[in-house]
Amino acid sequence: MSLCARIIRKLVRTSRVCFYKSISTAKPKGKFRSIAPVLCEGKGDIVVGEGTSFGFIEDADFWTSYVFLNPRNRESSITIGKGCQICNRFSAVSEGEGIEIGDNVLVGSSVTILDSDFHEIDPEKRIGGTPKTGKVVIEDNVWIGDRVTILKGTVIGKNSVVAAGAVVSGEFPANVVIGGVPAKVIREIGG
Repeated sequence: MSLCARIIRKLVRTSRVCFYKSISTAKPKGKFRSIAPVLCEGKGDIVVGEGTSFGFIEDADFWTSYVFLNPRNRESSITIGKGCQICNRFSAVSEGEGIEIGDNVLVGSSVTILDSDFHEIDPEKRIGGTPKTGKVVIEDNVWIGDRVTILKGTVIGKNSVVAAGAVVSGEFPANVVIGGVPAKVIREIGG
């Protein structure tokens, strides 16, 4: 790649990161690295640990996507630990007890984490009802593959791996591989 192309790429990337930071309504606490743009919206708290980075330049849709962090109300929170690597098109939306991600967590592309159903199932209560919520906890050293959806009330134990495409709901122990729709323990890690 020519020097001119590298300079243009860096300018475009830097300007996108600055633009999304400037239009964000929520201001995250902590020192992290934005390789991809990060849009922070909402009234709650966002805390990101040192050494965490968002985005991967050599990934599909890097130039057109962004990371979305959305603690919607004052009681909601999104906490991401130290040394995490979070890829493009990551979305964390908290409308309940919060989302807590531990240290050194690897997150693939197009991962969504939600701590609420956002609407009730009953058709009579879908608008104006009280949706079910539950804190999401992802412990240290977890590896989450591409296109994973993690739902309210989920706990993923330390060192576990979540296979690509899984829909995760429930509590899972440490040191396991989780996969499927709905996700279940496939095998233990180690030995």
